[in-house]
Amino acid sequence: MNSSQLTPIPDAATPWLLNAAKHLGVAPQQARDFARSGELQLPGLTLQLSLWQTEPFAQWIVLAQLPRPETLTPLQWNELLLRANCAISAMSACTGALDERGHGLLVKRLGFQAYSDHPGLAAELDHLIAVAESLVAGATALTSGTARAETTPGPAPASNPVTAPAAKAAMDQHWHRPLLIQAMQQLGITAPPEAQIQTVGMIQLGARSFEVIADGDQRHLLVSTIIEAPLRSAAQRELALRANLQLMLLSGCAVALAPHGSCLQARWDCKGLDGEAFADWLLDVARLADSFVAPSPAALPKRNPAWT
Repeated sequence: MNSSQLTPIPDAATPWLLNAAKHLGVAPQQARDFARSGELQLPGLTLQLSLWQTEPFAQWIVLAQLPRPETLTPLQWNELLLRANCAISAMSACTGALDERGHGLLVKRLGFQAYSDHPGLAAELDHLIAVAESLVAGATALTSGTARAETTPGPAPASNPVTAPAAKAAMDQHWHRPLLIQAMQQLGITAPPEAQIQTVGMIQLGARSFEVIADGDQRHLLVSTIIEAPLRSAAQRELALRANLQLMLLSGCAVALAPHGSCLQARWDCKGLDGEAFADWLLDVARLADSFVAPSPAALPKRNPAWT
């Protein structure tokens, strides 16, 4: 990572970084270096925290270098990153990407945090470290003898009565209903009865469908839509991962390779925003998704949506 191209760490943020590093259990000298430069060297992993923009609020990003296992070809590694993005960008504003040199990266946009909230920063960094380590470990296991060995399938795991209530609660969200009703009204949709708006639903904008999932944190909506961008060849996958670096920085979106094909997905943070803001954002994402295909006579109407 070229730190010479990054914005210097503001003096006001230095204690924030220092205390977050201490919270992670980093050695004192290493924590001081991180507070000064934003770079955190860990075994097999380097993190770079940078102030990406200052207006309308401080927007911080974290880059994590992902070394490709030697046993994995670039084609396999890039496919793994794109498929993993389905889960990575669903959990947080984060994506797998490639830098200008073709090196693997995790790119994470931090939500707004007060500089006094060092536990919050530590939690964000800890999550990114865990994702990076899981990716590298999973990639290594793919080519290991253990991963290729045939195993006898065991019995299906029994349902856990302890976790069943939590699972039911996760699929029975209500917080998003007023927000989606307002968004549908903004888009010209006749909103269904509130009770019919489930945790998972679809919004149709012209020819484009969006899957919308309400997060259990009662703050985020996960949105995804299929894009007509085949990701079969090495060149196509590399271009998609290079694009993800800028997509996440500029829009919070990421290209992922789902079982049903290529998709664009993002987490929308509703804190301090309303349904009208979500409707406008969704139209922007629709235009962005349409940019992945050549222009056609059937243009996306601005106000012709439906809800299912």
